Amino acid sequence: MGSYYYEDGFARFFDGQYTGWTHTFSPRLADHLDRQQLPARTVIDLCCGTGVTAAILSASGWRVTGVDGSAAMLDIARKKLAAELDSGAVTLLEGDARDFRVPERAAACVSLDGALNHLESPAELVRCFTAVREALVEGGEFVFDLFTASHFRHWNNATLTDDPDAVVVKRGVWDDRARTGMLRVSGVVGTGPAAVRVDQTLRSWEYDAQQVSQALTEAGLVPVDHDFESAYVNCESGSCSRTSVPCRTLHRARKPVAG
Repeated sequence: MGSYYYEDGFARFFDGQYTGWTHTFSPRLADHLDRQQLPARTVIDLCCGTGVTAAILSASGWRVTGVDGSAAMLDIARKKLAAELDSGAVTLLEGDARDFRVPERAAACVSLDGALNHLESPAELVRCFTAVREALVEGGEFVFDLFTASHFRHWNNATLTDDPDAVVVKRGVWDDRARTGMLRVSGVVGTGPAAVRVDQTLRSWEYDAQQVSQALTEAGLVPVDHDFESAYVNCESGSCSRTSVPCRTLHRARKPVAG
């Protein structure tokens, strides 16, 4: 999961350009969690990034523990969530999705925007899901999404972001047979003395429904149906937004209650 440890320039670019879907889906996610009658209003935001979902869940009355492997992402999240951090409504921790630990078990865990596609094998999915199980109370809820190949195929095209705050080129390669690929993101974000270089290589893997279900089961979690609308299975910007083909799948699971 080495590609997940983003540098400062990419974290700023990500926050400005890549969080549209998360802004849209997170209120729907908060509504979903509210309806689950969970034993506590505590939630882990795994791979929390720059804090978009943590802010929305906190505003909905959830006590949030955000976990992310990128210090650069967490720096942005801390600035956004300064008041929530001071009040104790949000806690931010640096940790790896494959073996993260939290101070106390939570009633729910969420992980959004294809963050878990950075896991490099089904075995790493099992490691991550096992850590989620250990972090949840019995009956705890787990909601996450994963990108599909239709999202990653767009990596085979060069794209340019050219706006007042960023000039960035993205170019990559996706291999349908190997179900993996890489994307190079380079350019400049910010202007004047605040401008910083963006120079990041991303690596992702695709996992199908059977692999996800098997990994959840091996980790001791139970896949369950969800009622999230089909409107949420496409990105809101970029190449994926220009086609009706779904570019992600949404998943839901539960930690069993003993006995």
